[in-house]
Amino acid sequence: MGSNLNVMVGGEAGQGVQSVGFILAKAFARGGFHLFADQDYESRVRGGHNFFRVKISDSKVRAISESVDILIALNQESVELHR
Repeated sequence: MGSNLNVMVGGEAGQGVQSVGFILAKAFARGGFHLFADQDYESRVRGGHNFFRVKISDSKVRAISESVDILIALNQESVELHR
């Protein structure tokens, strides 16, 4: 089993949570890492809490993890919900 890193981006809908998550995932994939990503959103309009998680590893990844090693919080609610 290799080393894993669990990154979460959290914030309000409309703050770019999905964009930041896709950029992170793409950068790590281009770097040769294996990854598993998922996202959660409450609303398609500005104001609902959203998050994007990506598990990064130097070996195959079969599932996402609930743990968070790095939190990129775009608002205070994300800090309170995911720390």
